Amino acid sequence: MRKDNIYSAQAFESFWSKIEQGEQFALVRYGDGEQKIMQGVEVKAQEGWAAPAHLTRLSQALYESLQIKAPNFYHAITSPCCDQSTYYWYSSRIKNVENITFSNIFVNQNYLTFRNKFKQLKRDAVVIGNHQGLNRPIGHLNILKYYAVSDDCIDFWDTQAEDLIKQIKQDFDHNTQDLLFVVAAGPLSCPIITNLFQYNPHHCYIDFGSSIDCYIHDKVTRPYQDRNSKFSKHACWMMNPQTVNFEVAAVMNLYKRPEVLEQQLEALERQTLKPKKIMIFHDSVASGPFVNFPEHLKDRFDVIEVAKENVGVWGRFEFAQQAHTEYTCVFDDDTIPGDRWLESCHHHMMQSEGLYGANGVIMLDPAAYPKHIINVGWSMPHAQALEVDFVGQSWFFKTQWLKLLFQAPQSVQNLKICGEDMSFSYQLKKVLNIRTYVPPHPLKQLSVYGSLPEYAKSLGTSKVALSACSLNLKQFNTAMNLLLSEPGGWTTLLKEHGMSVRKGLMRYRWVKGLSAMIPSKVIRRSIRLKLARALILNA
Repeated sequence: MRKDNIYSAQAFESFWSKIEQGEQFALVRYGDGEQKIMQGVEVKAQEGWAAPAHLTRLSQALYESLQIKAPNFYHAITSPCCDQSTYYWYSSRIKNVENITFSNIFVNQNYLTFRNKFKQLKRDAVVIGNHQGLNRPIGHLNILKYYAVSDDCIDFWDTQAEDLIKQIKQDFDHNTQDLLFVVAAGPLSCPIITNLFQYNPHHCYIDFGSSIDCYIHDKVTRPYQDRNSKFSKHACWMMNPQTVNFEVAAVMNLYKRPEVLEQQLEALERQTLKPKKIMIFHDSVASGPFVNFPEHLKDRFDVIEVAKENVGVWGRFEFAQQAHTEYTCVFDDDTIPGDRWLESCHHHMMQSEGLYGANGVIMLDPAAYPKHIINVGWSMPHAQALEVDFVGQSWFFKTQWLKLLFQAPQSVQNLKICGEDMSFSYQLKKVLNIRTYVPPHPLKQLSVYGSLPEYAKSLGTSKVALSACSLNLKQFNTAMNLLLSEPGGWTTLLKEHGMSVRKGLMRYRWVKGLSAMIPSKVIRRSIRLKLARALILNA
């Protein structure tokens, strides 16, 4: 866990101080329900409202609120300890990342403190909440007016929200200021607050949500409201929005698989960690007919570069230097990632800085490469991030590291068709002692896979794959031996653990023989990987 993480208790104290001091700001809260509405995913909430399986006007209004960038407008989102995917989804779509805080700022561990402080709050207030709270006292607030909303948030936004907001603006126009707007209207809260804040930012607008259900509904509506519940003791954390960087450029490569391009692009557009930009390098083919770029896809890319001649596998990495983002993820043209791939890479990068990839290679006999290797990733499921010698198919890294790749031996770069994968890990380890890893690829959790197995098997073995040519395999071996012959050589994992090539190969043959008795192919490979790491790398 990062040392600069922030915690919900600290955030609560900070925002409650703003309330007590009468500061003018807005706090909107988003959860998985709002996320599903924005994605057009069907959802049924415990409050009784339901959203259809398509985008609505409320979907658009919610998404537009993510774009608000003002110094006193705060976006409260799900914390990674509660729902990591939702946290990443919001963090990479909210424009004002520095103003992100906790959606559960008033609940869970903070709820008891909140209730005690809220009871003591005495301010002129405007309340926008569920119709069941109409005419009920809310703490000791002086309620100037209560605006009621219905249980059906989708229908209300379509048919009544415009009139409601217009009425509020008439009742509390530009001449008013320093009022406390207490909002508890479910998914309607965010767009209502956004609209009112843009009209008059000189008030305090807060989405209190279920934390004031004891007043609105006069009953317990959530487990955290029971002080004996485990949820009432749950403390949340998130990465410090002032220091963490979620900006990732996704770099695609068009060579001989134009039919796969749209499918790969869609996979990147679905990522929970949304790429800051999607770039593509269109390399000319070394032999065969010219591959045309699909015209209908061009508008979906932020940057397109077309090579005038074939530059080989190194060209896309040189092109990636145009990303100008904190992180870059380069993809082979046969790689279709799961929806959470970028999220998984970034999450593990925050735990341990390194080069992360989809298909890892542990070499048992480096001089014989590509023979005698252990693959790690989609073909060998594993529950933890594992260190490997180098990775392929997808590479997630700090963009600034690219300059090291091009300091690799020129003799390797001259090969054109190979060597970039092994050279990247070689250079990072040699110069900066930065290791190479494959994030977890747990059994059946395909959303975090760097390459979905159903496509990796067919696309990776197609006739246009570089590895399908025996001459290319010899070039792979040449590239490896050029690196091994460099001064100091390559300190592979096998070498680091003091294991000789002969003994490593012997033990792996024993492992393969033992694991062959397991009938399930996927489980057999997973067990084989565990045994191999234990017996060969003492891991």
